[in-house]
This record gives sequence, structure tokens and C-alpha cells, in this order.
Amino acid sequence: MSQQALVLDGPLGRIELTGAALVSLAARSAESIADVRVLRPRKRLRVTVASSSVHVEVGIDTVVGHALPDLGEAVQRSVARAVGASTGLPTSVDVTFEEIR
Repeated sequence: MSQQALVLDGPLGRIELTGAALVSLAARSAESIADVRVLRPRKRLRVTVASSSVHVEVGIDTVVGHALPDLGEAVQRSVARAVGASTGLPTSVDVTFEEIR
């Protein structure tokens, strides 16, 4: 898990999204896809914040019977949409299938 926070300074003050909050958001977004689980997000999920973008690496498991490229793309879309909407930054997502049960 990345401990890197995202700090946004605006006209009304400062907003900070902690690394834990970003990891939680990414994990919940990935798990919103049917049959996808992120086991131990602290070990299998990393969020890296650059000055103008966010990069997420997520390890997931699923059940037999899915077209894995399609499932991976669905996870990418879900995580990128949620993290991007929350941070206002372009977000890229790398998905690794770690277990198929």
C-alpha cells in the first residue's frame, strides 16, 4: 500500500486524501465488479500520486469462467473512473490476476 497522500490547495484551503483513503477507494471500485476480490489490499494494491496523474496497481482474484481480458478492462475502467473523479487527475490502472478460484 502506498502511504503517499494527495494534497490539493485551493481558494478555500487544503484538501488531503491519504494513501489509505486512496487505496480503500481503489479496492472498493475494483470489487464493485462481479466476482472480483482484492485480498489484503495493503499488500496487493499500490497507489502512486505524481504531480499531474495517479497510477494504481491492483492484484485481484476471481472465479473460473470469465474472459480475463474483459474482466481486467472492467476493473481498470471502474478504478480509473472512481479515483479520477475523486482526485480530478488522470488515472491509469494496471491489473494483475493473482488467483483464479
